[in-house]
Amino acid sequence: MHALRIALLCRWYWEENRRTGTAAGGMAQQLAEAVAALGHEVVVLSQSPHVAGLEQARIGKLEVWLTPREKRRDFFTAIGDKLAKQLYRHRKVFSDALGLRDFFARKGFFNVLWAQSEEPDGLVAAVAAQRMPVPPILTQIHSLRYRFSAGFPIFTERPALGLAFRHASRIIANSELVAGCLSNYAGPGGAGASLQGKVRVVHPNLQHEFLRAATERGIAAEPRRILFFGALNEKKGALIFMDAIQKSQAAKSGAIFVVAGGLTEKNSRFISRWNESVAAARRLLGTNQLELLGKISSDQVIQQIRRASLIVIPSLFDEFSRALVESLILGRPVITTRCVGTWPMIETYKCGLVVEPNNFSALAAAIDEVSRPGAPYAGNAEEASRHLLPEFSPESIALQLTRHFHEIAH
Repeated sequence: MHALRIALLCRWYWEENRRTGTAAGGMAQQLAEAVAALGHEVVVLSQSPHVAGLEQARIGKLEVWLTPREKRRDFFTAIGDKLAKQLYRHRKVFSDALGLRDFFARKGFFNVLWAQSEEPDGLVAAVAAQRMPVPPILTQIHSLRYRFSAGFPIFTERPALGLAFRHASRIIANSELVAGCLSNYAGPGGAGASLQGKVRVVHPNLQHEFLRAATERGIAAEPRRILFFGALNEKKGALIFMDAIQKSQAAKSGAIFVVAGGLTEKNSRFISRWNESVAAARRLLGTNQLELLGKISSDQVIQQIRRASLIVIPSLFDEFSRALVESLILGRPVITTRCVGTWPMIETYKCGLVVEPNNFSALAAAIDEVSRPGAPYAGNAEEASRHLLPEFSPESIALQLTRHFHEIAH
């Protein structure tokens, strides 16, 4: 395959780098560097003000494009942006798209416009692609727009995402679960079938630092140490986990339950229910049977996964779940739900159990089964880790992505 010139429109590139605080860069940067290492020219078009350290990235010839919004104050673009705010719930769409079009006019031909599909980058890419001969590919679908009703996700039509998806040449979903949900954003008529024809599934990569840690000799799992790994909110199923603890036989036989994650939303109703659940669990459990760690660092996450004999990820809906993959790569069995994007891995490798979401009785029974002495799941998880580790490197994901880049560029 010959080299491509790829324009990468990504606010997340720098924001994730800044959050992780790692010299190696975040997942997004490492993926972009892996694409460039294949011989392609990747030009970063960043709208974020956080571009410090850009010169240290290993992405060949690199340029930064900051949207010249101050130059787009004429009458017509102002009207366009007002309409965009009404139609797509995001302003500055048209001025950003025109600025992007001008950038392409100055910098010459690109084969592919690569953008994340979330607002506003995916929307800007879609609008700009209508005004220039560059095929867009929208990738890294980190989250879909939905609300919860009776504990289950109800997908809502978001005009901005609908437009971005319809005008993409290719949509890269991060799981089969996401691929099956995208028709909810296509709008009325037969657009759903057309959209599905563009969708391909490519899993996200993991960071090199985590992959290296997974190859190193780690500490042995502590028997009957059960870890909930995720944010404390409705989506992640934290309340279901606490209810399941109280139903499980493992609690009565001295298992230790660990919660790693902090509150992520200002939801007074959820916080009140969470505090009540914790109090009820403490009344049932022994003094040292419940550990609430709060939000912890990446290094601490690795340590806690290694210490655990079982990981529980009971999300009501999770597009991918990097936590699940990290747990498997570290060789630990997992219990999850059928509303987590990576649940098929559990059944493929028989390294845990999959239950229906929002069912604490089923989750309690699964905890008892996977943690019983002599159960095969821990050994199967160790075997699964050896198969999965190379699949989630940035280099492996970059090869998959570039195949799609070549398909739409020719």
